[in-house]
Amino acid sequence: MILLFPYSTDSPVYHLPFATGGIIAVNVVVFFATTFQMMVGNVGVESLEPLLLQFDTINPLQWISNAFMHAGLMHLLGNMFFLWAFGLVIEGKIGSLPFLVMYFFIAAVDGAAVQLPMFLLGSEGAALGASGVIFALMVVAMLWAPENEMDCFYIFFIRIGTFEARIVALGIAYLMMQVAFLFLVGFSMSSEMLHMVGALIGLPVGLAMLRMDWVDCEGWDAISRNKWLQDIDWLCSPTQRQRMQQKKSSHEDPVRAALALAGAPNAVNPAAAAGTLSHRKPAPQPVAKSGPAKSDTAKSSPAKSKSRSGKSPFFGGKRRAEPDTSAAPPPLHPDFNRLSFLLRQAIQSKAPAAAQQPFVRLEQLGQADRLADETLLNYVQLLASRKLWNESIRPLMILSGRGGDHANRARLRLAQIQWRIKNDRPAAVAMLQGIRPTSDPPTATDQKFLQQRDEMLRRLT
Repeated sequence: MILLFPYSTDSPVYHLPFATGGIIAVNVVVFFATTFQMMVGNVGVESLEPLLLQFDTINPLQWISNAFMHAGLMHLLGNMFFLWAFGLVIEGKIGSLPFLVMYFFIAAVDGAAVQLPMFLLGSEGAALGASGVIFALMVVAMLWAPENEMDCFYIFFIRIGTFEARIVALGIAYLMMQVAFLFLVGFSMSSEMLHMVGALIGLPVGLAMLRMDWVDCEGWDAISRNKWLQDIDWLCSPTQRQRMQQKKSSHEDPVRAALALAGAPNAVNPAAAAGTLSHRKPAPQPVAKSGPAKSDTAKSSPAKSKSRSGKSPFFGGKRRAEPDTSAAPPPLHPDFNRLSFLLRQAIQSKAPAAAQQPFVRLEQLGQADRLADETLLNYVQLLASRKLWNESIRPLMILSGRGGDHANRARLRLAQIQWRIKNDRPAAVAMLQGIRPTSDPPTATDQKFLQQRDEMLRRLT
């Protein structure tokens, strides 16, 4: 016996999955009110037939009703696990109401795409289950979050365990299984054919919503991550292509781009390295309201926050130099606590792709400067462990503007990136010259940083 159930994801959940949970609840209620009653002998099978997708008639109501009917308990449980996992990814990005509209639209199109051809062919029989809609959602998740991971629970005969798989890899594996079964049993109407019909419906839905900018995947969708797809006009609009090109240009010199965010767009100099980072105006796009979460706001004293371990089962020395407070920080955004919590989760789970998404969103909201030193340091270490040097520049710049030991450590790392990765010796020298003792006389930590600074300067000059 081999069973596999996805149950969670490291994809950021910006909207709580109320609609996904509600649809699952309706499916459970309908099962116990219909199929279960038939199984215990309270009702006859003929009383349930009007709710199934009958092939000998055309009934638009059945296009929806059949998606809430299931043949047995395992059929229900399997579908609901998959619905929960992929609903987290999709509803987490677009919100409850758009997800509901999307779900019922796919269900209706899927029901029509099966019933109409079967009626025209004069076939008999019926179909039921949410798997067609779920396969559509799976394909949408593959398009919107291909590099995020899905946590899966498996039962392999007597062995039980969990594993992680990228959403795109998990989706491809299931699609290949359906195609293999179709070749074995013939391309007739079967569960595998119903699944493939759903997948073929999900493909244009997911692509259309990306092209029309109805979903913000923060540059992690399949189109944004593959240059050759961006060259196809019907997949990527000219406006999107221009926006992606601008993003690419801003990353060609990430050190300069990071310093530009810090208020020094034209030069790399010690003053910019040692100065306070300016706060950007929050992005205008709407975001979800969030509930209370553990605060991660950076204060003048060392941060006390601790990372929480694991992924969400429901949805990745005293500082001596005080920062300059001449520029008032923006007000705390209502989504800050949840985004910082997602960031800490991803860091603890060692998932850099999942960590970058909430950090980028915090950047868009002008709230990344509020992250605690500990969180930023852990984030930088995670990125460095995967050699994501360019991505580590922005959090390092935030740390470099705060003063104290963390600032000197950040400037050393920035100088190394400028020297070793960007091959920009003058910029590395300028960054090193911004390293100063944090007290008089210098502490042991100061002396260590000064020694490292002087050693690098001797090798650079």
